[in-house]
Amino acid sequence: MEWLSRLGDSPPLVVLIAALVAGTVRGYTGFGSAMIFMPVAGAYLGPKTAIGIMWIIDATMQLVMVRSTWRHARWGEIGPLFIGYVVGLPLGIYTLMTVDPGPIRWVTSLSIMVALAMLLTARRVETSPGLPATIATGAVSGLISGVASLGGMVLSLFWLAGPSRNEAVRGSSVAFFVPASLLSGALLALAGLFTAEAVRIAAWTMVPYGLGIGLGSFLFSRADARLFRPVAFAVIAAAALTSLPALDGWLR
Repeated sequence: MEWLSRLGDSPPLVVLIAALVAGTVRGYTGFGSAMIFMPVAGAYLGPKTAIGIMWIIDATMQLVMVRSTWRHARWGEIGPLFIGYVVGLPLGIYTLMTVDPGPIRWVTSLSIMVALAMLLTARRVETSPGLPATIATGAVSGLISGVASLGGMVLSLFWLAGPSRNEAVRGSSVAFFVPASLLSGALLALAGLFTAEAVRIAAWTMVPYGLGIGLGSFLFSRADARLFRPVAFAVIAAAALTSLPALDGWLR
């Protein structure tokens, strides 16, 4: 096809497969796509190009999910969470640029694992936390997003620990990252990460990523509802594990 020839050479097949799998995870759980895509794309295309690609395809394709998930989002929590996120994200980016990220990544990954273990062994909270705790969670999410790109895992733990139904966890994750992606996109643009190469490869990966979101959404609507939380917990555990600095030589 002529339009394909204009895009130049396709990225490695493994990058396209990673986009498909990442989209499937995003479509099913509402989060976790960067965990799948970034290590693979970063290894083959470089981390800066991978970040630009990830933002372009996710910011575009998440709009497809918004229509079906919007009504399930917990809007009373999303606002305060985002206020905290706006404060925490620049602090996280500043920390990443000025402090050795290795120890911080260790603490972040292990803290998420501990929080997940506590969540698995404790009973769910039947009431939503108060405003200060919600804002503080958003700030921690923003801080960890800037340092280790794991802020989405913090928010997911927040919703999974509370009274939210599966639809609310998924819908809140999608809704939150619409404004969050605008903020992160502005910061990435200032950093010059939306290069012509990133845009070109994003055009290639957009299709498998979109197909994955469609597949994940289909699985969410048809699969046993009892599977959602185990899958979400597995995604969070995998994200924390693969972010450990000790595994950089294998995954990045």
